[in-house]
Amino acid sequence: MWGCNQQALQHHTCSFSGAGVGCKRTMPQRHRTAKRLQVVAVGWDPEGILRAPQGDHISRRTMSKQIEDNKEMQEDLRKREAELKREMEEARQARKQPMSQAEVIEYLLSTETGEMQYETARCRPQLDAAFFTYLDRQVAEQRFANPPNETRLAELESLREFLKETLSLLDKRTKEMAAPAERLKALLMSKDKKATILEMAETNQIDEPLLNLLKQNADAARAAGQEEPAQFMEKIRAAAQKFLIK
Repeated sequence: MWGCNQQALQHHTCSFSGAGVGCKRTMPQRHRTAKRLQVVAVGWDPEGILRAPQGDHISRRTMSKQIEDNKEMQEDLRKREAELKREMEEARQARKQPMSQAEVIEYLLSTETGEMQYETARCRPQLDAAFFTYLDRQVAEQRFANPPNETRLAELESLREFLKETLSLLDKRTKEMAAPAERLKALLMSKDKKATILEMAETNQIDEPLLNLLKQNADAARAAGQEEPAQFMEKIRAAAQKFLIK
């Protein structure tokens, strides 16, 4: 009607105000959409500057940290064990050694169970036939007392049984350790340790008692804070253990 068809009106603005009538063209609005960035090749490195990517780096770091923590824990345990051994040795040295037979009995009866074997070994020179004769007499006096002291009688009888069993084991062990001690002395005094170990291996002189004695010496040195002698003993033990025949 006014020269503006319906399709054209979609892109025109018509004005009817005032004296004139007219239409002007308007541009349609377009919605802009943001372009997405797409990564195609993350590992692209034509110059070879970057290292090849390695997986499981978190697992490796966690494992490394656990290993370090375990090392620290083992070191703390070793120090604590050495400290406990030192304290135990100081407590043992602080005990007053009994003199008479009666004092020996009271001393052993008052000793803690865990220290009985150690104190029995330390009192070994006093635990002779005369001591057991005295102990038997004390047991008889309590048994035929009127009234008998049942608690004291049980203590003395238990002590006598324990001492006989323990001394039997200690004496046997002493005999077993006598020969290894002589072999260890000869080994430590030799100028050529390797040659001596080979000679001992040829004559079947390397056995468990010798290796145990070496370990005991190493442990004793470490407990006393002498790390270098302890490592020396462990080194000799490791060399001798290769020739142990089981």
